[in-house]
Amino acid sequence: MSYGTVFQKSKKRVFISFHMDDLHAKTLLCEQAKSDKFDLEFVNYSVNEPFDEKWKTNCKERINQTSVTICLFGENTYKREAVLWELNTAYSLDKKVFGVRIYKDENHIVPAPLRENGASILKWNISDIVAELNKL
Repeated sequence: MSYGTVFQKSKKRVFISFHMDDLHAKTLLCEQAKSDKFDLEFVNYSVNEPFDEKWKTNCKERINQTSVTICLFGENTYKREAVLWELNTAYSLDKKVFGVRIYKDENHIVPAPLRENGASILKWNISDIVAELNKL
């Protein structure tokens, strides 16, 4: 009698930090993660609400429920108050954090919390993103 092998995608609880102007990048990353080509599936804990005290409370709870925060950054991400708050909160909760350049051929400014904490910075490549997640 032979038994088949069952492969189960690993599921990561990921918080995605991004500037709302770059929503397309977050959507793309979520779609790419669903591909059968990668042993990855993640639960997206991003918050898409106005930046206020209620948002901060909800956001902190969601970040706390994750194992990693991915910061997708483009041209103006480095100066977005909400993104900076999310990254600093992730670090204060002792979460793993790394950055991904949305436009792999651009050299946009890396948000300060990523620089200050020596975070890995990747160019957009789903294989590299999956590899970084699998290290954690």
